[in-house]
Amino acid sequence: MLVTAPVVTGETPTPQPTLTEVTAGSTADAPRRPGVAAPAGPLPAVAFAPYVDLTTPPLPAMTDMADATGHADVVLAFVLAGADGSCAPTWGGTTALRDPAVMARIAGLRARGGRMTVSSGGALGDYLEKACPDAPSLARAYATALDAVGSDHLDVDVETDRGRTVSSQRIAEALALLQHQRGTRVTLTVQIDGVSEGLSEDARDLVQAATTAGVAARVNLMVMNFEYQGAWADAMIGAARSAVGQLEAMWPGSEPADVRRRTGITFMLGRNDMDMTTTPDDARAVVDDARGNGYGGVGFWALARDNGSCPDTEDEADDCSGIEQEPWAFTRIAQGFTAPA
Repeated sequence: MLVTAPVVTGETPTPQPTLTEVTAGSTADAPRRPGVAAPAGPLPAVAFAPYVDLTTPPLPAMTDMADATGHADVVLAFVLAGADGSCAPTWGGTTALRDPAVMARIAGLRARGGRMTVSSGGALGDYLEKACPDAPSLARAYATALDAVGSDHLDVDVETDRGRTVSSQRIAEALALLQHQRGTRVTLTVQIDGVSEGLSEDARDLVQAATTAGVAARVNLMVMNFEYQGAWADAMIGAARSAVGQLEAMWPGSEPADVRRRTGITFMLGRNDMDMTTTPDDARAVVDDARGNGYGGVGFWALARDNGSCPDTEDEADDCSGIEQEPWAFTRIAQGFTAPA
């Protein structure tokens, strides 16, 4: 059952949903918890997908992963505003959506059974979410990117620690339109401030705006780039658990198991750009914890780094992990993840 989208007029306030509205789709005789529940609607079906960076040359040969491991699902990153800052989606602000080289790689992966997720936003560049002046235009831009790839799954990765200002309400209203009109599956990829802090303030605002707009979504926790003490694996796991507790508080009308099913976790493999290092053992601990707690998805940044061709480097690199590892070690660990039925 699809959620009925609100009337959208750009930046106008959206009414708070009633308990009946946000729990639409539940069985009539099922007991309901008091409070607002996570909106009903189509949720992402992919349990594990690594991010593929389409913005930093050279383009990765995604089929190498599929041929070596049998895994073919990926998240294509990142869709940004046009080179002129317009509300015209591109890969990284420079490459056309239907660029022949990109399309050839996607076709090769799809021939191997791969499912594509389109990711908008990221850490660099001009956001569509800011370039598009209102929710309808942003929804059309999202739809254009999805159609170019042939996908029904949109990942919105809003990272606001570099001076960006975006409207959570505009994003939420655009996603509500998209989900109502097309049945689009939505992931909200959000930042984590720390082990005890959990979700950043902007992350909480975005999840709340999406809930108010009636958007069914997976909340994907970026467990990277925060200060910590002790073991890094414990820090990533602890930060995710703090965030899940916050989501449970935001959706008191949902069963805790349902909240966890709506949660994803994404780590940065190998050496991070803030001196953290995620080893295969760390990744295994994170994936095992996600499975044990009933999370809905796992992922990592980024596919081209899943090799040990530059061990012991001091800085984070785009094309290698910076640690000693076997090729596709992180992919093989994460592809063993299974989400609850």
